[in-house]
Amino acid sequence: MKRFCIAILGATGSIGREVTHWLGAAGYSLRLGARQSKALQTLAQRVNAQAQVVDLYQQEELDAFCKGCALVVNCAGPSYLVLDRVARSAALAGAHYIDVSGDAPVWHLLQQTPTSARGWTAVLSAGMLPGLANLMPDWLGVQPDDAITVYSGGRESVRGAAAGDLVLSVNNQYGTMAASSYWYGEASAFWVKGEPHLRRLPTELHHDLAHFPGEVTLLPFLSSDAERLALRHQLRELRWYNVFSGSFLRETLTGLRGWVNSAERLAQAVAQVEQASELDLLGHSPYYRLVFDLIPHHTPRRRALISTDSSAALTAAVTVSTVNALLRGDIAPGVHFADDILMATQTFNDVVRLHPGTQIRQYLPDERLEEGKL
Repeated sequence: MKRFCIAILGATGSIGREVTHWLGAAGYSLRLGARQSKALQTLAQRVNAQAQVVDLYQQEELDAFCKGCALVVNCAGPSYLVLDRVARSAALAGAHYIDVSGDAPVWHLLQQTPTSARGWTAVLSAGMLPGLANLMPDWLGVQPDDAITVYSGGRESVRGAAAGDLVLSVNNQYGTMAASSYWYGEASAFWVKGEPHLRRLPTELHHDLAHFPGEVTLLPFLSSDAERLALRHQLRELRWYNVFSGSFLRETLTGLRGWVNSAERLAQAVAQVEQASELDLLGHSPYYRLVFDLIPHHTPRRRALISTDSSAALTAAVTVSTVNALLRGDIAPGVHFADDILMATQTFNDVVRLHPGTQIRQYLPDERLEEGKL
């Protein structure tokens, strides 16, 4: 039994439950936190863990939850509301910190006002997007001045924080205000020759997009994380498309574009997105895929595929892999994005071992898919 305590905040959510089960099965001593007592107690009994009801917006409750643990894993969201609140409570308690989301606004807040904790480690975006996705160029062997096109999406239930992120992707102005005046991203934009080109790419309808069955809609979106990826690898071009299978979610997001200008409207929009995703899923098996097309200058084009039956389980597997890397001593003190410090092959191997419903492959588009399978 690994006796030091790992605290998991948001343990009863779709991602938190998976993280809890995998870390519990590995023998770690766990403290589980959530707002709903009944679900929390049931989960804690199942994995023989401590249960502590906590509202992360109540500072005393949050500080008490973090106290006495060596590591705090935050699976609660949405990130644009949580920001650096949990990270600072963890640092105050002397606990390292891993955040499933914790995107660029959190990183900037922690840079502007560093914590006083010595030797403290925080890892942000330790999930599927951008954590796992941004590791793929390393695995593909990307070189400066290469180009990448990414297709990301599928057909599955979208809930809670994930729904909020989708709403913000079509409401840039409110997303900026909600995330401490940090640029969240831009629809219809792409990256070329060192800078973003705004409002250049149209929405597209496809019937034969590789690895996405049936008719799909492509919505181009350049996020701040995609921009960071392009800068790190000195890409000559990066295009990122969100892929929607089914019409309900696509039409809902189109109708919400520019509509959200208050917290009340944001909550309404999230509910609409959740309902639309459920309607698209009726009669279908859930899936989520990330397809990466690497276009080098002088070598054959390569393609990589991440395919999963649950993006929540895949995200949780990345989080658990990050926990293991931190506890092995593979991550130096400081505030990091997961994709800046995780090793691609190690992380991919961890993910497919933990969640058999995920497959990761790379191949030459004109050759067999099985090449490079993990």
